Amino acid sequence: MKNKFNLIPLGILLTLVTAQTCLAAKELKSGSFAVVKSKVERTQGTTKSMAKEKESVDEKSVVDTGAASFTQLDFSDASVLRLGSNTQFSFQSKERIIKLEGGSMIMNVPPGNGGIMVDGGGVTGAVSGTTIMASKDKQGNFSFMVLEGSGTGKVTARDGTITEIRPGQMATLDIAGGSPKVIAVNMDSLRDNSPLFSEFESAMPGNEKIQAVADLQAEDIQTEVGSLQGPAGVGLTETSPVILALSALTGLSVDAILGSNNMFVGDASTAAGKESGSGQSSTPLYVSENSGPNDSRQDSAKAMVASSLPSPSVGNTDTAAGGGEDAAGTDTAAGGNAGADTQAPRSPLAAPTPAQATPV
Repeated sequence: MKNKFNLIPLGILLTLVTAQTCLAAKELKSGSFAVVKSKVERTQGTTKSMAKEKESVDEKSVVDTGAASFTQLDFSDASVLRLGSNTQFSFQSKERIIKLEGGSMIMNVPPGNGGIMVDGGGVTGAVSGTTIMASKDKQGNFSFMVLEGSGTGKVTARDGTITEIRPGQMATLDIAGGSPKVIAVNMDSLRDNSPLFSEFESAMPGNEKIQAVADLQAEDIQTEVGSLQGPAGVGLTETSPVILALSALTGLSVDAILGSNNMFVGDASTAAGKESGSGQSSTPLYVSENSGPNDSRQDSAKAMVASSLPSPSVGNTDTAAGGGEDAAGTDTAAGGNAGADTQAPRSPLAAPTPAQATPV
């Protein structure tokens, strides 16, 4: 005789699974201002005041940064959030939702905390245990990028369809609707230029894992699986919301991005400057205009960078963020010696196209 209690209705089972997942996730609870640069305001109810370092921020607070202003919030679950200029943000603790009303941000969420969701107003980006960037421009276009991690991020459009993105990719959702535009961003160029890295004295958590993604991009370029490209090479024009998003995240002007030739990583078969039938590229194979040959990347990628740039000037040429040395003189950047924080290998970089969208 079958035990009737062995059969659990699907609806109840899903409820139990969801409840268990929620119990496993940590609440954000509250954060505190670790860094305050220039004009950063905190609004609590109807009271607005200038933010101060070590001051707490809870989910009833709204934080605004002014022009040329930046802030870092350290949360009780060890997550770290940085806000760029002209950014407004608030959060929901239990649901682990970051509400980005406008501007730019970067956030590192330690694995096992339950992930994070960024709400851009009708569209969202979500990921678990990784470092992400997001932006929302004045028109309402929303971009979400995964910088590192062992899994994939998920971007949900206004019609409910979900698109997956991998580390190194950014998805942009146009306010007009439709499927997201997914591109692979040159991680070296992003870190070299973004004030979300350069405006802070301390290294961003997850930086060594970001370095590992940059290393793998460089290896793809070295083996001609991928190629560095400008906006036109990946189908972008001056009116593309992607350009505005990258301008917010990197601090570069729109004109500077449009004139760049190494901001994106694309399919090598479509590389601009590729000589038909020769198998040779007429453009230098560099990853970052500011990178030197000692930037701690994998051997093949390091050789590629060294051969494509002028000889370094006298002094410290290590320009990769997170590529410093410890007290023993051991290189601690990803892709370096044993003990470094590295990512598991992955398949060669494919052309930056969105995953198949599936209805929720």
